[in-house]
Amino acid sequence: MRRVIGLVLLLLAITVTTHALSWAYAFVVLDGRVYEVMDVAVLEGDLGEVVGEVKTLADDMDGSYYGDASNMYPIGTTYRKVNEEAIENVLAVEDESGWKRAEYRHDAPFSMRDHLDKVAYAALGIGAALFIFTRVRKRQ
Repeated sequence: MRRVIGLVLLLLAITVTTHALSWAYAFVVLDGRVYEVMDVAVLEGDLGEVVGEVKTLADDMDGSYYGDASNMYPIGTTYRKVNEEAIENVLAVEDESGWKRAEYRHDAPFSMRDHLDKVAYAALGIGAALFIFTRVRKRQ
């Protein structure tokens, strides 16, 4: 009986344990590029047009992310161009205290989720072409 109780307690201790990541820095992703959000304010006069927003959140458990994502900012957070800076190098990210500078660090890892819309459109196109082909063939 003691062995059974000991095994049950061991299993509970193993399954209850959770792990979460501790991110090295706050980041945002735009068009497959990862930008580190710096603790540097961007003035209103330096802001350009809106270029994107956070659409998905990074997973704190396994570190995966796809699309226009962030690990610290909520969905809907806006990205804007910084005047006289290339979007490929610098963005301004909306923060509760104003706008912060985000600098390009590296390309985001490949994720099939980024391309699902293209795959779906291709499948619809092939399906429509096959449908039309069979209709034309039946009429002949």
